[in-house]
Amino acid sequence: MKKIYIVLSQNYTLLSSVIKTVTREKYSHVSLSFNKNCTDMYSMGRKYTHFPFIGEFKHENIYKGVFILNDNAEILIYELAVTSKQFEKIKLLLNKYGKESRGYNFLGLVFALFNKKINRKKYYCSEFLYKIFSDDDVSLFIKTDNIVKPMDFLKIENIRKIYEGKLAKYRELCK
Repeated sequence: MKKIYIVLSQNYTLLSSVIKTVTREKYSHVSLSFNKNCTDMYSMGRKYTHFPFIGEFKHENIYKGVFILNDNAEILIYELAVTSKQFEKIKLLLNKYGKESRGYNFLGLVFALFNKKINRKKYYCSEFLYKIFSDDDVSLFIKTDNIVKPMDFLKIENIRKIYEGKLAKYRELCK
């Protein structure tokens, strides 16, 4: 068995605060990490730290980008044991869909806030990870036609919470 980490975050940027207000959920972003210290995370996110309207497939890190904008940023990290086959398939799909993506699905995100779905060759964070996790060879997430939000990833069976709190404190714990 191998481990992957589902990382939910709230960075309190303007966009994440709007998402939090509309969804009424604590976290507005979800990433996937292959290590517990979250130095290698992947998601769809903003291309430029200070400009949220252009996004792309991102290699994220809790020491860079939007994760360093606010000391009050919060994260929730869950660990999930997966088979070696699932682990390799997740890595393969991550790269495949990341490279195929035509950018960040900002329009889809806006529609999702009002519970409307549009299909494009672009993704927002939870849409991107859902596509990977619901693949037949991964099968961590039950396929749905509903809008998938970051908090929906906590419904995956057998996940184990390993941390919830301030990002700054987690950085200290990882040293």
